[in-house]
Order: sequence, then structure tokens, then C-alpha cells
Amino acid sequence: MSFSARFYQGMRAAIPVWIAFVPSSLAWGIAAQAHGLTLSEIILMSAWVYSGPAQFAVLAPLAEGKSAVHVLVAGTLMNLRFLPMSTALAPFFRGVKRWPLLLSSHLVSASSFIVPYLQFQKEREAALRERTEASRTDGSGNLAFFLGIGATAFAVWVAGSASGFLVALGVPRGFEEALRFILPGYFAGLLVAEMKGWATPVICLLSVIAAVPGALASAAWGWIISATVIASLSWGFEEWKLHGSKSS
Repeated sequence: MSFSARFYQGMRAAIPVWIAFVPSSLAWGIAAQAHGLTLSEIILMSAWVYSGPAQFAVLAPLAEGKSAVHVLVAGTLMNLRFLPMSTALAPFFRGVKRWPLLLSSHLVSASSFIVPYLQFQKEREAALRERTEASRTDGSGNLAFFLGIGATAFAVWVAGSASGFLVALGVPRGFEEALRFILPGYFAGLLVAEMKGWATPVICLLSVIAAVPGALASAAWGWIISATVIASLSWGFEEWKLHGSKSS
């Protein structure tokens, strides 16, 4: 499949992401306007940070006049979750040069991770079952699929943030808080639809269990450490399953 065809395939797979991003980005634009940000500041932050949770997290410090270091630390902590996501995606881009990967990394988000990752897993497992040459990772094609999702979702997020600013005066104050739950709901529905076998439910259960002692041990760092440990164990388990499939 050509690069453009694979990109278009990614665009079609991104349609549910666009639908989820519209209310979420509108909510952030409304909230940012309520906290005193200008239209240009909203567009720049959405394009540069491109992370709904991090952008919501820094609104209060910005409005309170906190230092730049405080804001940067808050945003960085929220975005540490992209490290295990990028690690999980990296093996599917083998053969791609470093600079295209470096530029594409800006488009990594929870949505542009989970949709391609599930798709690549399906394709890899199907190729292994059929014992075809396709079992070798098509890094360029996979990158095209990822960009089809990431680039279009990025455009929707930035445009939605700007639109949120423009409609903010016509929306009741506090309404954006309800819209923030739409995106997590979308991820939960997508994950449930993809649950097959016992591995995914067990990983989800372990994540919930680990989150409790992690939060009790450290309100600031516990959830990050728990997420990193569970993500690393899950990735190791997936690699172990793949190795077993190849050797059998």
C-alpha cells in the first residue's frame, strides 16, 4: 500500500477521534478564555503543547500568575505519560529515518497512540498467523497511518480550541467542566470494544489496583510511577507473547 493510501486509511480511522476532540477542544477554549487567555495564546498553546490534560492543568497557575517554572513543571508531569506510549509504538516504525520520527513525535497523544497501536497489533498478529512476508514491520507505511490520525486530530484540536474561545461568551460558566469527561469516555468505550481474551482486562485491573497505593504513597508522583510500571510490564508481556508466536 502506498504512503498516501495508508495515510488516507489513518484518516478514516481517526474519525471517532475527531468526534471526541471537538467537544474537548471547545471545552478547553472556553475554559482558557474564562481564565484570561487571548485567542492567539490559546492557539499557540494548543499547537505547541497539544495535550488536553496538561493544558487544563496549567490554566489555574497561569491565571494566578505563577512562575514559568511552575507552569512548565506541571505540564511536563502531565505529559510524562507519552514516554511509555512512544516506547510501545517505536517498534512499529523500524526502518524510518530519525528526523521524520522526531517531527512526527509532536503528534503523539492518547488518541494517536491507542488507535494505531491496536491497528498495528491486529496487522502483526494476522501476518504471523498467515506466515507471510508482511510479518516484517512496514515502518514507512505504519508512519503514514499514524500521521493520518495524528495530523488530522492535531488540526481538529487546534481549530476546536480557537472555536471554543469564539463561542465562550454564549456558553454558561462551568459548562466546560462537563465536556471534559467526553474524551475519557471515548477512550473507555474504545478499550472495551477491543477487549479480547484475558490479557487486556487483567492489565486494566492491575492499573486500577496499582493506582490506589500509588496515590496514597505520593499524591504528586504516585500515579506517574504506577502508570510507568504497569505500562512497562504490559509492553514486556506483549513482547514475550510476540516472541512466543514467532518461535512456535
